[in-house]
Amino acid sequence: MGNALVKRLFVLALLWPLSATAQSVAVYGNWCGPNYPATPALAGPPIDALDAACMRHDICTANLGRFNCGCDLSFMTELRTTRWQNPAIQSQARGIYDAIAVLPCTDPFGTAQKQSLFMQDAMTDLFNGRAAPVDIMDRWRRMLGGVGVE
Repeated sequence: MGNALVKRLFVLALLWPLSATAQSVAVYGNWCGPNYPATPALAGPPIDALDAACMRHDICTANLGRFNCGCDLSFMTELRTTRWQNPAIQSQARGIYDAIAVLPCTDPFGTAQKQSLFMQDAMTDLFNGRAAPVDIMDRWRRMLGGVGVE
């Protein structure tokens, strides 16, 4: 368990600067990624349902503030309940879900709720044989490396 916590903290340390600075990092489509698009007014339309969910999250945080827990929790709910059209998009959605889940939001209780959902889903996948312990890190590696984006 200690090793898993170290890995989570390491990933959080890697992702936090991407979210907390003005850098724009494309993860998927026209709307998914930390501070992406850099100029929303110039962004193209969403390419699919996942990109549309990212756009709604971006609009929510633009209206209610960056790192708004309500925006994050609504986004996470959409990502975890949507039936994605193929396994590649499912993996991208789950990677984005994982990343949003571990980033702190403006309310400590909201942050705890996000992380609790993340852990519940990870444990459910593990116990049901749908995922191995390394799958979370593999999803993030593929997502941040651009592998599997179709």
